[in-house]
Amino acid sequence: MLSEKRYAGAVNRTYYAMFEAASAMLSSAGLQLSSHDAVISKFGEFFVKAAKVDPRFGRALSRGFQFRKDADYGLDTRSEIPPATAEEEFQKASEFVAMAEEYLGEAKQ
Repeated sequence: MLSEKRYAGAVNRTYYAMFEAASAMLSSAGLQLSSHDAVISKFGEFFVKAAKVDPRFGRALSRGFQFRKDADYGLDTRSEIPPATAEEEFQKASEFVAMAEEYLGEAKQ
């Protein structure tokens, strides 16, 4: 999506990558949540506040949710998602998913 200059779509997908990764981490802790607010809140509670992950991941998830809402529902902002923002969100999502994969791999051991 980035290479096609579909920045709103890219921001949407980067958020969902983080959301699904956070959901998987929460599932490994026995929590099955589906609402965005619940996943963000419980991720903060179970992983950030408990110092299991760097706080930047909690901020990335929360901020990604806001960008996703702007991209999906803010009709005036769809064309205003700057390329740099989409690239930055992609980078954060890549790091978030890598962190989740590492955490889930360690949880299996």
